[in-house]
Amino acid sequence: MQWSEYSTAERLKTLRGCMTQEQLAEAADVSVGVVRKLERGGTASLPSLLSIASALGTDIAVLLGQQAPRRSVDRDERAALRALSAATHDAAIGTPADAEPGTVEELRAVVRRADAAYWAGRHTELGALLGALLPEARARYDMADADEREAAVGVLADVFQTAGMAANVWGSRDLAYAPRLPDLERLGI
Repeated sequence: MQWSEYSTAERLKTLRGCMTQEQLAEAADVSVGVVRKLERGGTASLPSLLSIASALGTDIAVLLGQQAPRRSVDRDERAALRALSAATHDAAIGTPADAEPGTVEELRAVVRRADAAYWAGRHTELGALLGALLPEARARYDMADADEREAAVGVLADVFQTAGMAANVWGSRDLAYAPRLPDLERLGI
């Protein structure tokens, strides 16, 4: 049976595992009645569902059956993934960075640190590095003159590649493809 074929009540019971309804309610900061109602096939508000999914260490999409569970992601990694998601989308559409970007050489050094964090499995660190690096790399590209443009686009492409690899590790394949090919072609990547 596919994950999506189970009811929300069944998915919630499965995700809850050995955690009691009371423990889940406390972790999610919702009433026990909300958890019980969901497990009987009832509904809950979006904020309650989000809190429950977070307390279970998963996405609301998993709770609602829109995607199957993926590997366990702890709270810090989820926060890093959210930061990475925002930074990836902002960099892909060209949202201006709040900070002055580093030089191409400084950005390359941070890309090497991010790659090292990726290969070492330090995913929280990776997310933090990429969350800061993506807007800076995009800003460096946007500010680059003709002489620096090729180096700046290379750094930006490397950052997007590392962000895509990180997104795949976290099971967020949709994010891995956020900077679509036409977007990258428009940038000259």
